[in-house]
Amino acid sequence: MKIDNTGKPIASTLTRLAEGKNTASSKKTASTQQESVSINPLAAKIQALEAAGTGSTFDADKVAAIRQAISDGKFTVRADAIADKLVSSVQELLKE
Repeated sequence: MKIDNTGKPIASTLTRLAEGKNTASSKKTASTQQESVSINPLAAKIQALEAAGTGSTFDADKVAAIRQAISDGKFTVRADAIADKLVSSVQELLKE
C-alpha cells in the first residue's frame, strides 16, 4: 500500500483494491455456474446395487461365532479363499 508524505493512504489505491475484490468474486460466481459434477460410472453402479437391496445382509450370529473362534484360537485365515473371492469380485465389477 502506498503512503503519501502526510502518512495517509492514497484513496485511489484503496478504490482499486476494493474493485479488484469485487471483480474476483464475480469471476468465481461465473465459473461456479459453468462447473458440473459427474459420478464415476462404477460408483453409480455400486450405489444402484445398494439401493436395490442386492447387497449382503448383516448376520450377527455369524459375527459372534467368528469372534468366539478368534478368542478360542480356533479361527484360521485362508489366504487362498480370500484371494479367490477378491479376484472374483474385481472381475465381476469390471464386466459391468
